[in-house]
Amino acid sequence: MSSWQKKSISRNQTLAEKLKLARLDKNVSLADLSKQLCVPTKYLEYLEAGQWSSLPGDVYVRAWLRQYAKLFSLALDSLLADYQIEKNISRKIDTVEFAGKIKQPTTPPWWRPRLGRWLAIGLVVLALLAYLSWEVFNIIAPPSLAIAQPPNNFKTTATTVEIIGRTKAEATLIINNELVLLDEQGNFKKTVNLVVGLNNLQISAKKKHSQTRHLELVILREALE
Repeated sequence: MSSWQKKSISRNQTLAEKLKLARLDKNVSLADLSKQLCVPTKYLEYLEAGQWSSLPGDVYVRAWLRQYAKLFSLALDSLLADYQIEKNISRKIDTVEFAGKIKQPTTPPWWRPRLGRWLAIGLVVLALLAYLSWEVFNIIAPPSLAIAQPPNNFKTTATTVEIIGRTKAEATLIINNELVLLDEQGNFKKTVNLVVGLNNLQISAKKKHSQTRHLELVILREALE
C-alpha cells in the first residue's frame, strides 16, 4: 500500500484511538514521532489519550493533526471533524463535573427539622426567662436616689436646710420619718429644721415591692457667736 493512500478508518473509533493505531501500524514510537513532528512527547500522549483540555490550543492541535494525516496517510477532514466533536463533548463533560464539584450548602448531619424546632422553642423560652428576670429585678431593686444639695458633711449656721434631690417618680420618699411629695419626674424639695451641732438626716426611697434605698446626710450647724 502506498504511503500516500488514505486509510479507511472505522467510525466506531475515537480520534485518539485512530491516531494511536495509525502510529502503531507504522511501528513508530512516541519518542521517534516527537522528533519527526517536533512536538513534545507529552502533547502526543495527550493527543492519543484524548485529553483535549491538556493541550495548548486549537491552532496547535489542528497543525499536529495535519502532520499525523500526512505522515500516516489519514483523511485530514475526518480527523478535524472528529476533533471538533470530541472536544465539544469533552468540554461539556468537564463543565458538568466542575458543577458537581461545587459544594452546595448542606444541612449539617446533626441538624434535623425536629431538633431545629426544639432549638427555636428553647431560644424563645430563654428569651422569655431573661425578660422576666429583668422585670423581676426592676421590681425588687431599690430605686435610684440622688441628693443635689446640700452636699454631705455640709456646714451652716442657718436654722434650716433645703434638701433637693431626685428618685423614681413611683417611689415613696421619707426624710427623717416624714413623707415627702414628688413631682411627675421624681424630683423633690424639702426644708428641714436643724439643731446646733451634728444633724444626721435619714433619707429613704422605696417602690411598692422593691427593697429600700437608704442615704444618710450629715449636716453641721454651727452656733452664731
